[in-house]
Amino acid sequence: MDEHRVVFRERLTEMKELADARGNILAKAEIREFFDGTPLDDVHFEMIYGYLKEQGIQIADTPEEAEEARAGENPGSLSVYLSELEEMRGGGMFGDASGALVLPEVPWELFQALAAKDAAARSRLAELYLPVVCEIAREYEGKDLPAEDLIQEGNLGLLLSLDSLDAFESPASCQAHILNGISRAMEDAVRESGAVRQMGEQLAGRVNHLNEAVKNLEEELEHKISIGELSAYLDMPLEEIRDILRIAGDAIKLDGMD
Repeated sequence: MDEHRVVFRERLTEMKELADARGNILAKAEIREFFDGTPLDDVHFEMIYGYLKEQGIQIADTPEEAEEARAGENPGSLSVYLSELEEMRGGGMFGDASGALVLPEVPWELFQALAAKDAAARSRLAELYLPVVCEIAREYEGKDLPAEDLIQEGNLGLLLSLDSLDAFESPASCQAHILNGISRAMEDAVRESGAVRQMGEQLAGRVNHLNEAVKNLEEELEHKISIGELSAYLDMPLEEIRDILRIAGDAIKLDGMD
């Protein structure tokens, strides 16, 4: 996975933790201060604001408004965000009658301006493609990741694809570059999530296997066994058993292990 995307995702995760500590309501100044020292411009921050809103986090224009909102209720949610996008689709901006994805009509001059690193062009394109990210996320639903995570990854892919867009031959090639960036980000996330889940299942299997061995050996020896006895019984290195015990927590108890 792209190093910059990994770092940016980590920072967004930390940002979510900060929001959780502040009642899921943040001021724009607080967000900018959190990312102080990073090479982000106004376009990047608009995408960050959009991502945080997807996570049910309210964004206030000023710290005073944030404090005022924290004293009330927080109506922000992913469902609200998705409803707004559905309204945009219903208005004819995205999606045809069958629900199939219809891409925005982007003037060639806008892509050329983006390739020339024009900030206004990048901002406009980000605005146009954010709903497309949501539409593409629907294609990956049910594949280990919830919709909000897919949208998060897609937004990051969009941001990076806009930043890396250079001179292309036609609007179609620019569209393909952006769509590939969005889809690839989601595919990477789904693949990574599946690998983590598979690893979790394997670890759970090892814990269950170890637990069953402990029970069998204690029944056979009629006393609480030590890690050394278990190691000899399973012909397994002590360090490997200790690693599994750390994963198991209090689920497995051995003599001399506190």
